[in-house]
Parts: sequence; C-alpha cells; structure tokens
Amino acid sequence: MLVDSDAYTRSVLLEALARRGYEDVNVVSSALELPARLVATQPDIMIFNYQSDKPDSLSACTTVKLMRPQAAIIAIVSPGPALKEVRAWSQQTQCIDVVIEKPLSDERFFMTLRDLLQVKMSLRELQSKTQRLSDLVPEGALSAAESSVDAEGELFEAVVLFTDVRGSSQLIQRMPPRSFFKLLNQSLSAQSGQIRQHQGSVIKYTGDGLMAIFRDTGKSYVALRCALELARDSNNQELPVGVGLAKGLVLAGLIGDSTKAGQRRQYDVIGATVHLAARLCGMANPGEVITTESINAVAKLDSPAPRSIGNVAIRGFNRGIDCIAFKPSNESTGVHE
Repeated sequence: MLVDSDAYTRSVLLEALARRGYEDVNVVSSALELPARLVATQPDIMIFNYQSDKPDSLSACTTVKLMRPQAAIIAIVSPGPALKEVRAWSQQTQCIDVVIEKPLSDERFFMTLRDLLQVKMSLRELQSKTQRLSDLVPEGALSAAESSVDAEGELFEAVVLFTDVRGSSQLIQRMPPRSFFKLLNQSLSAQSGQIRQHQGSVIKYTGDGLMAIFRDTGKSYVALRCALELARDSNNQELPVGVGLAKGLVLAGLIGDSTKAGQRRQYDVIGATVHLAARLCGMANPGEVITTESINAVAKLDSPAPRSIGNVAIRGFNRGIDCIAFKPSNESTGVHE
C-alpha cells in the first residue's frame, strides 16, 4: 500500500514499482482515507512518502501500527531537517520500520522492499506450518507444554465423553479401505464439530471413536445434551455410535520421556473417570448413551426418558455404579428446566 498525498510523486513511485513487477499496489492519497482502507485490506508493506509541509501526517503511521501491527512501514523522506525529524519521531514511537532518504535513484529502496517482502513470506509460511502442526495436537496440549506445572499435570473435575462406532469391524471388511476411511473421517469430523459447539474439547481420536472432556460451568447438562445429539445424529448413519459419559477428577498433562531433548511426548487426560467413561461407552448400543445416575441428577434431562440400568459392576471398580441409558429418537432432545 502506498500512502502519498502528492499526485506527481505518487505517479512516479507507482511507475517505478510497476517496472519492477510490483503492480498490485493499493493507493491512499490522504491519511483520512487510511482507516477505511485498512479495514478492507491487509497490506504486508506500507510505503509512506513523507511530505515535509504536512508533518502531522506522521500520525498515519501510528494508525497503521494500531490497525495492522504486522505490516512493515517504509518511510521515504527528503534529506535535511525532514529526515532528522522523521528519524527522531521513529525512534520515539517505534512506528516506522525503515527510513529511506531521497532521492531514489539507486536501488536502496527496492532492495529494502524486496528484503521485507521475503521476510513477510517466510513468516507467513512459518505461521502456516505452525497452524498445521497445532491442528495435529489436542486442545490444551500447547498450553500444557508451556506450563510450569507440566511435570505434575493439571488436576480438575470434568465430564469425560467417549464415542465408539458399532459394527465397524464388519463394515470395514465389506468396504474398500479408502471408502471406509472417508466415511469414518466424515463421522469423526461431524462429532468434533458437535463437541466444539457444546464447548467441549476433543482430547484424542481412538481409532473409530473419540474422547472429549467438558469442564466449564454446567458441564453435566452440556455434556449430556451433546452426547444425546451425537447418538441421535448417528441413528440413521452407516456408522452408528455408542456414547459413554462419566464425571469426576481427571489429570491432564504431557506424558512421555522429558529427560531427553527430541523425545516424543503426548498430551493426555487420565484417571478413574476416564476409565469409567470408556467402560460405559463399551456397554452402549448403537445410537445409545450410557451415563451415571449422578450426572443426570445434576443435568435433569427427562426427554428422551432415561432407562435405569441399575447398579452395574464395572471392571476395575470395587463398587457398582448406578447407571442409566438414553436412546434418543430423530426428534430434537428436550429438557426439564
């Protein structure tokens, strides 16, 4: 983007830029236009042709840094008092990245422009790679890696949710592997979206299912409502799922060898609550949710009507767990307020 209030110098600069291949240039002829133009565009480089008869126009650089802090500013200034003034102002405000002295008869300006654009492209590529890498790790993993309590983990109460496809072993034998993979990916993507809509966090994918946690206020109600939506949505799909829910203390953190650099570590959430949710999921029929009586005592969902399973002996637990099951229909779930 070129900011220049003088029509003649503006045309000269545009012609010089075009000769070197820089043709996609947004032109701003007045600092008053700048805020609106910055709302509509996201320039990498701002070229600011300073006019000594308009010293107040330096405030345009402040506007750029406030609205587009990632944009680099090159100020072109005449030698003498104007150059001294702009350099002093730049040192004081840190709003100008490079000050270039006129005239532009040599390649200083264009070398600077080229170098800044290369830096911007490298940063953009790095940000893109970082985003792709962050998509591969569970929510919470990056903050855990930077946390001072990383070695001990974070202990908190949550509702843990597991889903698992029913009949997947038979289905994968009947379908080409790529077709099954596409179908499974669609199912897990839809489940993840539903969980995010209910303020939950997907911790990991478990082959043909997933594990998620809910930890905010009202987590019993929100998690159970989400579970019912997941089960209902899968009723008429080729990959129906069973869903299990349990609430209690969990421990979240990075697991793996932290004594050597470069060793692989994995973010996970562990605890008896996680095991219980997984066991309940394993008990659920296609399109069914199994959870504990204690969760619904808080959530108070009565539609669809829950079915009492009774006190169930769960492998790995010393005492039986009072459990209930929900079998949602294709109609919207209702709640008792």
